[in-house]
Amino acid sequence: MKKRYRVLIISILFIVTGCAAKNNSYQEKMYTLSSALTKLSSAVEATVRYTQVDQNISDEKLLELATQHDPSLKEPFNEYSVKILQQNRHAIVLICTKDEKGALFEDAGCSAQMDYHRWLPKELPPCEFTMTSEVCTHY
Repeated sequence: MKKRYRVLIISILFIVTGCAAKNNSYQEKMYTLSSALTKLSSAVEATVRYTQVDQNISDEKLLELATQHDPSLKEPFNEYSVKILQQNRHAIVLICTKDEKGALFEDAGCSAQMDYHRWLPKELPPCEFTMTSEVCTHY
């Protein structure tokens, strides 16, 4: 009987440890992406702020233009949907799941820190902008 309990306890420990490790690796991935996004959103912000960019330019073309000096800035986001909002010569970058069903990050390029980690709730919010360029009035 004691052997059964040991096996049960050891099995439970393996399951709990495995789940925690999986969650930690997901968190690490998300925080790494967060750091990469602050660099990408800064590049997009500089492009929108200091060059004459057509307001009707597609997100893909704006992303290409903003990263032409360093194309590796967009590589971490190849498996995600990247949306860009231009307002008042500022840029906000929204990273969503590839299918655009959920938002993961939202960042204004005018600030140094990451603005919103949308991936933290259990259920992802919609892939929609929630920020406006007004966040940049403090910078």
